[in-house]
Amino acid sequence: MEFHMLGANDLSIEWQDDTRYWEWGHIPESRFPEVCTLREVWWLEIHGKVAAVNLSQNNTYVAYLVFRTTENCSGLDAPAKSSVSFRGVKRETENVYLQTPGRVRQDYVIPLRRNDGWMEIKLGEFEYKEGDDGEVEMVFKEVTLNKRKSGLIVEGIEIRPK
Repeated sequence: MEFHMLGANDLSIEWQDDTRYWEWGHIPESRFPEVCTLREVWWLEIHGKVAAVNLSQNNTYVAYLVFRTTENCSGLDAPAKSSVSFRGVKRETENVYLQTPGRVRQDYVIPLRRNDGWMEIKLGEFEYKEGDDGEVEMVFKEVTLNKRKSGLIVEGIEIRPK
């Protein structure tokens, strides 16, 4: 298997069903019928889970949050952390940014533009060996609560071999 993609509908996004904060809809550039667009929140948290049996064994995988931003987005340069958990092993990454902050340090994880026009941010990686089972959990979680955010379009989380 080349990759596995969870659409926005497969994710757990904090306050995703509250239309004051998020809007569900279709955009032609997405491979999914619906994406989730952030209207406004002060706390951003996104979780995804995938059963390991949906992946090919004996691979190291990397999970990416796939997204876009609107023209008038704001607050997405706030620091966050990400994690990937599988079989009791949790790997966390700090200084993860959806938008490149004013000053970038070497240990910052910043978004990259993909060939399909979307952006991606690395959430983490994990190994899937023969005989392993269970779920892989991927999380993007903001660290600070003091910044208003808007204009994020979440397509999903992509898991692909390293």
